[in-house]
Amino acid sequence: MTAFLTLRRGTWLVIGLVLFAAVLVVISRVYRTPPPEDVGGMLRQPGLAAARQTMALSLEGRKLLSAEEQLELDALYADALRQLSPEDRQHFRALAQKGLAMTDRDLTEINTLLQRALSALPQEKSARLWALSEKAVRLQHEHSRAATPGEQR
Repeated sequence: MTAFLTLRRGTWLVIGLVLFAAVLVVISRVYRTPPPEDVGGMLRQPGLAAARQTMALSLEGRKLLSAEEQLELDALYADALRQLSPEDRQHFRALAQKGLAMTDRDLTEINTLLQRALSALPQEKSARLWALSEKAVRLQHEHSRAATPGEQR
């Protein structure tokens, strides 16, 4: 447990970002809460390619959340990871460090671990995690859509 808590800040950032993306994918498939129209279609697309697209959007969208919301997400992720056994946390960390370079098998494994962790969270924490994750993707989607016309000129 001590080794888990003494990870360097950069490692926590990578783990947090990957966890953030994975949470979004898992929650969107478990709860199927209808997000805003444009984002909703993306979140509900089946398959690993859609999961990778959502992961990329959420990684960038997290940066658009307020500092307070980012800290809240980190705390929620930490709560979720504490639900895993030490072996599963270590395996999760190893997968998360691969970031967007995860293989399809890695992505499936990390989602399985994440589902296990999230299922043990209280409903209000899961709901808040979903709300923040959805907001991040929506912000990134809007940001990308607003930037596209300027890039085409």
